[in-house]
Amino acid sequence: MKRWILSSKKSAFIVEHDFIMATYLADKVICFDGIPAKDALASSPESLITGMNKFLRLMEITFRRDPTNYRPRINKHGSQKDQEQKSAGNFFLMDDSKLTEEEEKEEKEMEKAAKGGKGGKKGKKGDKDN
Repeated sequence: MKRWILSSKKSAFIVEHDFIMATYLADKVICFDGIPAKDALASSPESLITGMNKFLRLMEITFRRDPTNYRPRINKHGSQKDQEQKSAGNFFLMDDSKLTEEEEKEEKEMEKAAKGGKGGKKGKKGDKDN
């Protein structure tokens, strides 16, 4: 699927529930937050690492790739790896990849927003009435 999308030079919007497949297919991520069937907030498209990091932070789950075989792993809640990644703010850890300039900019903006106020997200939800 990814090969076809790239070779045909088209864009695709894919809803994928398999986390591993989603990380393989995506180059941008849109996160949805809110109360199911009542209130939702969609983020603007973000880079893979920034978007997955945001999603996993919402879910309170940390994800890494095994350094020996590169297989994806979800850390056990409260494990040493889980605690290390959460304290560093890396919920989505891709050991062999580096952040692009766009991802670094997004990370800095997210950190700035988090320091600016804890209730900022809730204020945005109330701004628009559907």
